[in-house]
Amino acid sequence: MQLGDTLVIGVSVNNVTGISGKSYTVGDLLHAAVEAEAMQFDAIWVHDAPLGRRTLAALDPVTVLAAVAAQTKTLRLGTGILTPQLRNPVYLAQQWATLFALSEGRAIMGVGSGAGTPTLLKREFEALAVLRHDSTLDPARLYEKRGALFDESLDVMRRLWAEDKFSYSGTFFRFDEVTLGEARPAAMPPVLVAAGIYFPLQPGAPVHHGWTEKHAGTFVLGPYKRVAAYGDGWMTVHLKPEEYDLHWAKIQAHSDAAHGGKPVAKAFNCFVNVDPDPVKARQAVKDHLADFHGPPIWDDVVDRWAVAGPPEQIAARLQEYIDRGVRIFQLVIGSPHQFEQMRLIADRVLPLIRRPPDAVA
Repeated sequence: MQLGDTLVIGVSVNNVTGISGKSYTVGDLLHAAVEAEAMQFDAIWVHDAPLGRRTLAALDPVTVLAAVAAQTKTLRLGTGILTPQLRNPVYLAQQWATLFALSEGRAIMGVGSGAGTPTLLKREFEALAVLRHDSTLDPARLYEKRGALFDESLDVMRRLWAEDKFSYSGTFFRFDEVTLGEARPAAMPPVLVAAGIYFPLQPGAPVHHGWTEKHAGTFVLGPYKRVAAYGDGWMTVHLKPEEYDLHWAKIQAHSDAAHGGKPVAKAFNCFVNVDPDPVKARQAVKDHLADFHGPPIWDDVVDRWAVAGPPEQIAARLQEYIDRGVRIFQLVIGSPHQFEQMRLIADRVLPLIRRPPDAVA
């Protein structure tokens, strides 16, 4: 079964423990994942913030998902999103292949080059990026070439999963006759590649390193060609339903021209808060975004990221994306009260969503 053949509605279980209240522990994280399966969510997602936003860092997503795999049976296990360019791709390929085997094929690797201020990105690469062989790149400047490093990391991983033994001579990684051996998966682990972000009308948090006045107030698809080149699906954020088809057409056209019409699944990330009062629900999402990213959070960002309000309103909004072919959802809880909101979504929103004929489990 290919990624996107069934409707997958998943909820993020917060592995950035500081933003869910001081009482939220690793045990709560694992309990949330088990409860998500009991509530009949299709998937859980975990974040990746190796050095965090401000002073918060995330628990390692691959390790967390391996622990969840041992305690669940049906949940798809996703990263939303993982930043492979900050890791050694050979080791990450082995880690993910192991998770894929332990979970019996339930893992979905969501990847992206990441966003944030230049200061944050420089700090990440200075601390985590490892130069290979005789490269003359300065680690403090690697972030400037993060796109090429991202692509090469994905290329290495996918080849390790697909090929028994091969040598590689790239810009960043070079090795001879490497194999994953018995860890090589029997099937290719699915990968969602993130592309596209909204640039707020004025700088703030969350801010993108590429913010300019030229892009202010617009959604920019970015280097979308890598979606079909290295992924099985497209993960995006901030995109209004009425804008979706225009940007999707670019990805599909490139896939048709360069990759023979390779199937590409559609995935969407949004913050959700269920409350009878839509104003209160929206404000809760705004407060939560400020807690994670730091203020100021501008209203135009909230309006694009929040799907908040009464259950009927949320279900109708998600249905607009489903009607446009979106089959994979990462619902991030826009509240410190994760368990309460998970239950509200499961009990009052999910029953209202119409599953398309091509998404029968």
